[in-house]
Amino acid sequence: MAMPSGTISIAPGVFWVGIKHHNRRLFDGLIPLPHGTSYNAYLVVGKEKTALIDTVNPGFEQELLDKISAHADPAKIDYIIMNHAEPDHANATKLMLTVAKNAKLVAGAKGKEAAMMYFDIDPERILVVDETTRIDLGGKTLRFVDAPWLHWPETIFTYLEEDKILFPCDFFGSHVAAGAFYAEEYGNELAVDMAKLYFAEIMMPFRKPGQNALEKVKKLGPKIIAPSHGVIWGTRRSYLMPTPTGPRRRWRGRSWWRM
Repeated sequence: MAMPSGTISIAPGVFWVGIKHHNRRLFDGLIPLPHGTSYNAYLVVGKEKTALIDTVNPGFEQELLDKISAHADPAKIDYIIMNHAEPDHANATKLMLTVAKNAKLVAGAKGKEAAMMYFDIDPERILVVDETTRIDLGGKTLRFVDAPWLHWPETIFTYLEEDKILFPCDFFGSHVAAGAFYAEEYGNELAVDMAKLYFAEIMMPFRKPGQNALEKVKKLGPKIIAPSHGVIWGTRRSYLMPTPTGPRRRWRGRSWWRM
């Protein structure tokens, strides 16, 4: 079945509902964006419940709602997961909680503090999770990875067990707003180069936390890595990551990942 305009399915019941900001040229008042950027948000629709993973940058709230509406009623979302509290991923959180009146905001302990501080979220609506937590959506199970300082202290990753999809927010990201959604469509080597640049600009000071997170990710064994900026790492037909000798292994093994 054809997807509604502007959204794609990355696995059964899992949809990209984010934004491609083609004409943004500066990030954090400092980082040039010659290729624009994206704010990737993901909708996971289970048999019983629905979760939204991350939201979008200010100014794109209605477009987010429109894309969600192509797949589910935004008012019936059960969980809004805040992997990271920066506004480019979390700004629409309060709006979504207003629309989905029974939804819970899902965050780590420090994420709860950030949500209350930056977005004035009612603490009664926040579900604090850790690495022991499982959220069952009905055939779709979410678990969580503590990933502090990638690149704020409250960062967590979300992992969808059945489809082996990792949602690591900024980690594994890149500033690209190309029409392509997948690294293989954009060109694996070019995608790796863009990810290296992003790592150098954003994550380089946090190499040790990054190394710790990689060890946790390797144990999960994801087949798709769906960050909140740039391309999705995985194969759109088979949902498989590139082979062990392909770009992911070479990227991970290069010196800029090491201490």
